[in-house]
Amino acid sequence: MENLINRIFVPVEQRKRTTLASNLYYDTLDIFDNKVVGYLNGMQKMTWFFKEYSGIDIVSANLNSQFAQVVFLTGMNAKNRVVGIDLHGAQNLNAMNDTNRILFCSGMFSFGKTNDFANYVGAEIRAVFEKYKNNDSVEVVGSANSAADEILKFKNLLDQGIITQEEFDAKKKQLLGL
Repeated sequence: MENLINRIFVPVEQRKRTTLASNLYYDTLDIFDNKVVGYLNGMQKMTWFFKEYSGIDIVSANLNSQFAQVVFLTGMNAKNRVVGIDLHGAQNLNAMNDTNRILFCSGMFSFGKTNDFANYVGAEIRAVFEKYKNNDSVEVVGSANSAADEILKFKNLLDQGIITQEEFDAKKKQLLGL
């Protein structure tokens, strides 16, 4: 039986629609003890099963790619990072065509918040992935302190400027059942 470990809401700011990427994003990511599921507008778009991957990596947005990425590593995509100036957008195109990646859009020259968010998401996924690979038990979101823990996580995102006060307030009310 699979257990929901964490639900992450992706801020609108990290789902920008661009000419390169019109429908690549997820507004919610559910991390289960054996997989990650990406949703957009309540509809499941993609599932990444941990058993199919060898690791989790994070690729930061930079001058070569406007996307910060969480990468589910396989033998084929483990080393496909472009180095140097990328005048033809090959790195963006490679990322968009790789279904083993969760993309977060930074927009041109505004990488900080998006990279911070990708690092947060990657760390959350990696922690569960490592437990799965080591066959350890994983703490379920439904535990007694989970609402307070989740509120603290969202407060941290608010303090970093990754989510808005309105998004934080709505999530807090949801978690507290108000």
